[in-house]
Amino acid sequence: MLIVGLDPKKKEPLYQQIYYGIREEIKTGAIPFEAKLPSSRRLAKHLDVSRNTVDLAYEQLVAEGYIESRPRSGFYVCKIEELASLNIPVKIKEEPVPVQEKIPFDFSPVGVDMTQFPYHIWRKLLKEIMIDDNSELFQKGDPQGDFELRQAIMYYLSQSRGVHASTGQIVIGAGMENLLFLLRQVLGKNQIIGIENPVYTNAHGILKELEFQICPVSMDKEGLNVKKLEETKANLAYVTPAHQYPTGVVMPIGRRGQLIHWAKEKEDRYIIEDDYDSEFRYHGKPIPALQGLDQSDKVIYMGTFSKAIAPAIRISYMVLPKRLIPAYKKTLGIFSCAVSRIDQKVLTLFLREGHFERHLNRMRNIYKEKHDILLECMKEMGNIVSVSGQGAGLHVITDFKIEETDRFEEELKKQGVRIYPLSHYYIEGKPFKEQYILGFTRMKKNDIIEGTGKIKEILSKIIEK
Repeated sequence: MLIVGLDPKKKEPLYQQIYYGIREEIKTGAIPFEAKLPSSRRLAKHLDVSRNTVDLAYEQLVAEGYIESRPRSGFYVCKIEELASLNIPVKIKEEPVPVQEKIPFDFSPVGVDMTQFPYHIWRKLLKEIMIDDNSELFQKGDPQGDFELRQAIMYYLSQSRGVHASTGQIVIGAGMENLLFLLRQVLGKNQIIGIENPVYTNAHGILKELEFQICPVSMDKEGLNVKKLEETKANLAYVTPAHQYPTGVVMPIGRRGQLIHWAKEKEDRYIIEDDYDSEFRYHGKPIPALQGLDQSDKVIYMGTFSKAIAPAIRISYMVLPKRLIPAYKKTLGIFSCAVSRIDQKVLTLFLREGHFERHLNRMRNIYKEKHDILLECMKEMGNIVSVSGQGAGLHVITDFKIEETDRFEEELKKQGVRIYPLSHYYIEGKPFKEQYILGFTRMKKNDIIEGTGKIKEILSKIIEK
């Protein structure tokens, strides 16, 4: 395992410290040509940092040619001519990958039901692309992503989310980390961003690593509190209005109007709308995107296919306001798109030929069934539990009527049940009373029933005593 000295007190972000450390090891020959680097997950665990931090370091090393990513294999050190003469032999000892403990009833809010992934369709499309001798796909493409994919995304967003955009406003990226990095380059340094508290922890971690100055903004029953936002010096606001993560709050039209008005008051203010899991709404009409309501060109809209298709489909998209396009072209016009053109082509066909719509409808029905089963199980517990955030998304919030939360969590662990405390998602402060996130997408229906049954048993024992 790599030894990289990290100092949180340094001015340099942690991902840069990791990048410099590995780069020096390669330059001195301590890590030789063809040596395999540890996976980002293993290295993150070893260094006690977020996986996003290691991913950013690896991305920089790949970009500069020190290492390369090999599909389904990992990261390997590249041959660097001026260093070849060093030829310092170093024996690389691969450590065994630790086996993660399997949790029988894990109500994780992260991940998707991969048993329903349309493998045969994806393989068919990939085969069609590779059979045709399309040398164009092996050429350098448009920095913003291939036009055909941006066009397909434009139609999809217009029809399903009410987003108003041209292909020229859409930027394709390899995950939200990549897009937020690009956005930071467009907006420049010293950006102050107000973000929801509690918040999607991955987004908070990425924004922090990218050196955004973060201002946590409290929430109420309508979402991010705009009055509290006005009390900060923030010029950016990061929100998930369709189904706030993690509370599940849907921002009503009145609050959306207040937020847009806040952005209009100053020239450099923008709203970053992360349309997190917006595809999954089980009751009522779909909630249009905030971007579609904005007439002032102040919303930066972001979305991903990771939740709707698969986490490994590292294709996300960003719709920039028209006023930011010149800055993007000037700053990032020379950067290549981080997504393989072959992957872009497969997704283009997946969208164009209607496979995505059919897959999404199927997954929506499957998740709705699991969602309804979970709610029915919660209902059977009676007045010892209340549920919020239901009707959309991939999880619900539960409030168990107990005070002994530590004992409750310990007893659940003994029974092989994991639920997720809401307090873990707070940047500062904590909830008045502990609540819990229960996801359902990755669980089998029988496991939802059995797992909630164990929760009920433990609750009953604690209340009786």
